[in-house]
Amino acid sequence: MIVMKCPKCGRKVVWDDFQPMDIKCPGCRADLNVRTSLRESIERRRLQSGEKIHYCPRCKGIVPRRWFTRCPKCRYWLFGPVTFHGNWPFVIGISVIYLIFALYYAMFVR
Repeated sequence: MIVMKCPKCGRKVVWDDFQPMDIKCPGCRADLNVRTSLRESIERRRLQSGEKIHYCPRCKGIVPRRWFTRCPKCRYWLFGPVTFHGNWPFVIGISVIYLIFALYYAMFVR
């Protein structure tokens, strides 16, 4: 069982395993999602435990770390303060590897 608080009216709603994941508040009939409530609960616990919180530089969403990860909110790849969308980090990585092998071939093999 999970106790959630309605963001509109502040009423506490109890959810158990036999209910659907999307429910309505019995007071104001606002839509409540159990998954988002669980994520918010985990973030609150993380803040209380004193663990350092990392934020995405693009959307300011909470991310587990700042290096070599993907933001769950905006889906951008994070490399410290730099963000890339889609497959750009992999394309750049493959290009750099190709250039290194081309230089190696030009200097030593040829």
